[in-house]
Amino acid sequence: MTDSTTGRSPRSPEGAGAAHRRPTGHDVAELAGVSQSTVSLVFSGKTAGRVSAKVEERVRHAAARLGYRPHASASTLRAGRARTVGLLVPDVTNPFIGHVLRGAQRAGRADGVTVALIEPGPERTWQLTAMEALNAAAIDGMMLFGIEPPASTALGPIVLIEAVADGFTSALLDVRQGTAAAVGHLLELGHRRIAHLGTDLPPTTFKARASRWRRELDQAGIGAAESPEVLAGFSLQAARGAAHQILSLTPRPTALFCDDDLLAAGALMAAHDLRIAVPGELSIMGFAGTLLSEAATPQLSTVVAPAEELGAVALQTLLQTLDGRATTPRPLPMTLVPRASTAPPHRPPDR
Repeated sequence: MTDSTTGRSPRSPEGAGAAHRRPTGHDVAELAGVSQSTVSLVFSGKTAGRVSAKVEERVRHAAARLGYRPHASASTLRAGRARTVGLLVPDVTNPFIGHVLRGAQRAGRADGVTVALIEPGPERTWQLTAMEALNAAAIDGMMLFGIEPPASTALGPIVLIEAVADGFTSALLDVRQGTAAAVGHLLELGHRRIAHLGTDLPPTTFKARASRWRRELDQAGIGAAESPEVLAGFSLQAARGAAHQILSLTPRPTALFCDDDLLAAGALMAAHDLRIAVPGELSIMGFAGTLLSEAATPQLSTVVAPAEELGAVALQTLLQTLDGRATTPRPLPMTLVPRASTAPPHRPPDR
């Protein structure tokens, strides 16, 4: 059995140390009895009209026997693409992120692209370090979710998820429409003292929630005195503490609009601490539609975000950017889901 281009016969790779080091393309060529250039053609996907199916099968069989894997950077140089993108997030424990990742991975598989999840944490220095490292590695581009973009576009291509910045393309939820639906639900139930439990995170999506909450109340003729706002860190305990502040006010709000289901769950804990019945004495409205909204007691009214679709749109937008045909996708609509945590405001009996 010989390689039609070299006349070589298959033989075992030489050297007693071959089994104790990472196998190379040269080792595969020796075992398969072909030239090293034939091995390169096989693993670059350029065999058509140049390498017979029988020889290609022999090369792949030899590679499998040796445990050979082509070097990623070499493959990238040949193909011009790494077929890998990064998704950078500040906190992988956020339940919403898992669904965004799944949507991006699903869209990536359809295009032969792998999505790598990276958590540099909340510190800005580490976030920039991670972006710079990925830009220098064999990676095609990045998606940033909950992380501010770099000062320049030199580390691109980059697509922002749920954030907007000059020079960058974004994949967005229609949080203004979602907020209008959430606050509108509370207004329709008859609430007029609707407080806001927001978060102090920087992404523009949270600023958009606060702005639309205020606009909806202004249009309903509800002033700031009846609509307190407290910002919290993005955690159950931080939300619990902030909700304590709101629920200790006089008069106490009858409803609470929260920036996320996680914050709403913290508000439920605070209501329990203070022995305030939900929804009998206080209605709580979540945001995002994560599993946490269904696991809470009572189950949280919320606006559901299409998280997997958001991840898919972000990935597709990044691929379009790589191909030089980037377009700004339309914000994805959210869906109101009323549940047991909201009801008409409690009215004390006449005396």
